Amino acid sequence: MKIHHATLITLTILLCAEVAAYCALPDFPLRLSANGRYLVDQNDKPFLIKEISAWGLIQSLSEADEAAFMDSVGSKGFNTLLVSVISYDTRFAGKPPDWNGISPFKVHWDFSTYDTVYFSHVDRVLNMAGKRGMVVLLVACYLGWSGDPNQGWWDELRDKNNSPDKSRIYGRFLGNRYKNFANIIWVAGGDNDADGPSYEHMKNIIEGIKENDHHLWTAHWSANHWSFDNKPYASYLDLNGMYNWTERFLGSAGPQYRTELEKYGSGKMIFQLDQSYENDVPDTIDNLDHQWIRRKNYDGILCGCRGTSFSPGAIDNQCYIFKNWKPLMNTQGMWEAKYCFNLFESRSWQDLIPDSSCDVSGRGAFGDITYACAARTSTGGTMIVYIPTAREIMVDLGRISGKSVRAWWYSPGSGRGIKIGEYPTAGFQKFNPPAAGDWVLVIDDASLDLNGPGTAAAEGIRGE
Repeated sequence: MKIHHATLITLTILLCAEVAAYCALPDFPLRLSANGRYLVDQNDKPFLIKEISAWGLIQSLSEADEAAFMDSVGSKGFNTLLVSVISYDTRFAGKPPDWNGISPFKVHWDFSTYDTVYFSHVDRVLNMAGKRGMVVLLVACYLGWSGDPNQGWWDELRDKNNSPDKSRIYGRFLGNRYKNFANIIWVAGGDNDADGPSYEHMKNIIEGIKENDHHLWTAHWSANHWSFDNKPYASYLDLNGMYNWTERFLGSAGPQYRTELEKYGSGKMIFQLDQSYENDVPDTIDNLDHQWIRRKNYDGILCGCRGTSFSPGAIDNQCYIFKNWKPLMNTQGMWEAKYCFNLFESRSWQDLIPDSSCDVSGRGAFGDITYACAARTSTGGTMIVYIPTAREIMVDLGRISGKSVRAWWYSPGSGRGIKIGEYPTAGFQKFNPPAAGDWVLVIDDASLDLNGPGTAAAEGIRGE
């Protein structure tokens, strides 16, 4: 068969791209960096958590659809899945707690009678994710909102067929089964503080897992709490995740960047765990206003979070219940999440230190949602400022390394970079956004010769 030269070149390019993508996959398991601030793989490559909240994935879909979902979200840059190893929620597709008619337990609500046929499916899902370079934030037993019997295991754990001792047996089973799966991070809780009658059950599940399993742990408690804030469980945890359902409920700790800056000061790794359900709960701006969603994502990383999260949806169709997920793969929020990921992956995000100095003026009042959060790398090679509303910003370029800087505007709504120009590193310089709306100002040491923000090195400079 004769192959045209152009066709051969195209095939070669595609093959090289596939090889490059494969080689770029993280070498699991992940561990904390030397400074304890972010995650790295076994080659010390930094891993930015880019999480999609996919609670019902394991229970709701066929394995073919699970693979298709992972491929789709992976194409938008997501590398982390938040899922429940067992789920009980009447809203979900697939009739959980069963998967494909198979219950996780052989005896009704007896957690010591786990069915390995069900968990063989879980094995395959975790392996599918690992092959795609995805880490799974694996909720050992999603408790759900207390008082709602249609959501979570909080009441089933207390059933007469179960006991705290049986919950420990379940934990031991999970620890032994998944101790050698390299791409998981365990999650305690699930929309619930696991207190009162649930405490002994959750404690025993965690301790049962930990007897033979040494993966990292975080926790997802009731809304608007950090993992470490639930003191009875803090000693079990490694990563401090922020679950913020509604920003206004943070009270004096809000806006969200205030509590993120406070927790960053603890010296531990922090990240945004499960936030911004696009078009969900239509009485809250947190999920209806795309600029509000963007602000929380960008502010979070600039305030020291080493990961962020998102879940796509339309009114009456949320992705995490998986009744009609395919149309949600190209929502406005999904594309804007990708643009956010692209920007920070194009710079040394792991080296960013929140900047609250006077190096930037025009930021607005601290404590207001329009405050412009900023961060600078420890070497001074890059400064990034997120501006929620277009206005003039002045930056002391003397705080950037090198003899001159290269400045860019980056649009969080389109993913486009616009080159502003080059300036000597001396004194303050004014910067005015090119249009209304929110913008990101990126300033680099020109000698680093970095490509446009949001642009991978191999792609060349993208911008105007």
